[in-house]
Amino acid sequence: MGPARRADLAAILERTGLTAIEDAVYSFLADARPLASLAPDRVILVDSLSKRVMPALTVGLIAAPPPLTDRLAASVRQGAWTALGLSLAAGMHWMAGGSAAALADAKRRDAAARQVIARAALADLRVVGAPDAYHLWLELPETWRAEAYAAAALRQGIALLPASAFAVHPGHAPNAVRLALAAPSRQDLDQALRRLRRLAFAGDDQVIE
Repeated sequence: MGPARRADLAAILERTGLTAIEDAVYSFLADARPLASLAPDRVILVDSLSKRVMPALTVGLIAAPPPLTDRLAASVRQGAWTALGLSLAAGMHWMAGGSAAALADAKRRDAAARQVIARAALADLRVVGAPDAYHLWLELPETWRAEAYAAAALRQGIALLPASAFAVHPGHAPNAVRLALAAPSRQDLDQALRRLRRLAFAGDDQVIE
């Protein structure tokens, strides 16, 4: 989301009095200014150390307008949500010592490198996504339906989801699949993406060995 779009949303929130929840768990991958900084009285920002540091570090963070903090704290207590003592102590130690920031920087470089791999491996296909993200959208040729392509990819040992899995309303999804780039090794990622490219050009009536 670009700066102009963020500014428009902030203006809408101020004008309508609505409160937004900003999911910032992947915000460390980009330099974008958070929506909460543009409308601090209208945005609840939610973040976590599990993405920027490691999955086992299950420490969540909430930055909220002061009038809402008591209600949010009560909701957290009522839901019995709390960080484990070890995770909280480790998270605070790593943030204070700079290790958390160093790991986030390393992941930013890794995400950018994986995007380069993906765009090279999927040459001649249309991909949509930020160049610093850990995922992208692959728009499919007319010879494929997204659901059929996802099923064919699974038979190749590659798990992915069609855009319809993320659609708010059925029937309003683009003919695309979402590719998550973070988990495999870079070599495995490159090989899998090249198989997906061959599959895309093969058509749903052919089998890729």
